[in-house]
Amino acid sequence: MTDIQKTKSRVGRPVNANPEFQRENILRAALAEFSHNGFSGASVRTIAQEAGVAHGLIRHYFLSKDELFRSAADFLFGQIKEALVKSAKLDSSSDPVQRLQFQIRSFVHLSAELPFMAAFLMQAGLNGGEHFSYVIDKYVKPLQELSLAPFREAVAQGLMVDFEPDFLFLIATHAATAPFANSAVKKAVVGDYSADTAKIDRYADTLISVLLHGCLKNKA
Repeated sequence: MTDIQKTKSRVGRPVNANPEFQRENILRAALAEFSHNGFSGASVRTIAQEAGVAHGLIRHYFLSKDELFRSAADFLFGQIKEALVKSAKLDSSSDPVQRLQFQIRSFVHLSAELPFMAAFLMQAGLNGGEHFSYVIDKYVKPLQELSLAPFREAVAQGLMVDFEPDFLFLIATHAATAPFANSAVKKAVVGDYSADTAKIDRYADTLISVLLHGCLKNKA
């Protein structure tokens, strides 16, 4: 379907609404709902209520629940990709270890801003099928390769131990998302710091130190 056809099929959108604001609100509400209930259990009506829009309005932006899921995935992983691409474009004089540090810190802050990231992936995996394949093939695998590029450079330069890269990817991503994905445990252990930038930075510092202490060849 062309963009023109899509526009024609979505007539009736309120002229005074801010389309960009409404669409993002819907996508954030959709991410939360898909994260809690998966694709099959997610309710479009609940998404509309959480986004503060009329139920029928969602069809003006997304032609189907399937399109809404894919758009929510695009919104979520687009932000992750943007952070990783930014880390890859740091000054060429910066070494790969510095790029890894920037990457981990960015991912920790994204996890705090988008706490449903881990649950979204988990629910997609539980449901399996085409929606899980869409997320893995379009985003997770390419982002995995992008995020591991500085690690491979560091190994080639003799700066880091040659661990299994895929294991390191799993350790880093799970450690970055876990405190924000399980808010109840986080609050019980260290309190609620989802909006405390300084505390999020300290968590990122700790994660970077733990990871690099085990990976760096020269601990100094």
